[in-house]
Amino acid sequence: MKPLPTIYNDSAVWFAACQDTDPQVQAAAYNALFAYLSQVALHIVYDQPEAEALAQDCAQLALIRIHRRLAECREPSAFRAWARQMVSHLAIDALRRRARLTFAAEDELETVLAGTAEKLPSLEDHMTTETTLAGLYAVLQSAPISERSRRVVIGRYLQALADEPLAEAESKLVGKPVLPSHIQVTRAKNMAKLRTWEPLLALLETAP
Repeated sequence: MKPLPTIYNDSAVWFAACQDTDPQVQAAAYNALFAYLSQVALHIVYDQPEAEALAQDCAQLALIRIHRRLAECREPSAFRAWARQMVSHLAIDALRRRARLTFAAEDELETVLAGTAEKLPSLEDHMTTETTLAGLYAVLQSAPISERSRRVVIGRYLQALADEPLAEAESKLVGKPVLPSHIQVTRAKNMAKLRTWEPLLALLETAP
């Protein structure tokens, strides 16, 4: 964790600075608090996709709550611990939401595509099946999801690849470790979009 300016080593002083009538003093205190809370949150969500962005989101939300509820901190000497506890709760909640999303949405796109199975011709009609798959490939290229999400969705549902090889491929592509759990979250968070995305639904409805 990056060291804070010496003035903020004292929680009571930091607490007072957050309420200072001088806008510059107050702004500096909150800027330092944001940096501190971001680091605290990052220690909790470090293994998540886009961890720094998630940590900053948690820190920003914590900063707003701290500003609104500053009077609830009745012990200025415990201000740092109080703020740390607040952002920690928010980061843990974020992890829980992602976990629920992963388990709840893991099969959503699979369910949508499974609906196509009833419309798809038998395996003997190989050419028609390939035409339908080609249509899915094409429509997913313009889906409102990130490039990684597109690769993960196509890899999982159209190429039948497991999370481990997908994670390995992404790791090589971005030049840093990508875990299978990252792949799961990336896939899961885009399920709702694709399930209601009209071009995909239209293709499924017209599949032979």
